[in-house]
Amino acid sequence: MASRLGPADAPVRARRVLARAAAALLAVAGAAHAAHVEVSVGRSLTLQHRWTDAAFVECVGDAQPVWKLAWAPAFALGRVAARPDTATDRLDRDVWLGAAGARVYLWRDLYAGFQLAATAGRTDALSTPYEFVSSLGWQGRHWQVLARHISNGDFHKPNHGETVLLAGVAF
Repeated sequence: MASRLGPADAPVRARRVLARAAAALLAVAGAAHAAHVEVSVGRSLTLQHRWTDAAFVECVGDAQPVWKLAWAPAFALGRVAARPDTATDRLDRDVWLGAAGARVYLWRDLYAGFQLAATAGRTDALSTPYEFVSSLGWQGRHWQVLARHISNGDFHKPNHGETVLLAGVAF
């Protein structure tokens, strides 16, 4: 029997979407031959220098050669923590993201990534059920540092976005 959810049940729908994304992430991690998992934590910045905590778990598949570069599929689950509202901006909710996309390895261990994310939770910084995630990072065998920007690409206002600085370990 199909359940009927109304607008007030958006958090329930979002949790279901993220649960499915988590299951897909685990399936991809198990199926990928040489995939590795990365756990990164850091700080996120939005409006008026408002900082908060952020964390991501990412599964990255085998790098495949393309021309003089290489690319790899990348799947992530992440959280940007709530922070106090301002007089004009609503930032008081955690936002969870489930993302899928790819990394392109540019030079040595420098990479750029692009993913499309589904979100659970809304703020004036991340205000739609979808967001675009772009990353620029440097990784070693068991570590990485990266800058990540999350935004809806100006398809919906407000579009403040989040800029995240992360450091992490890889397994």
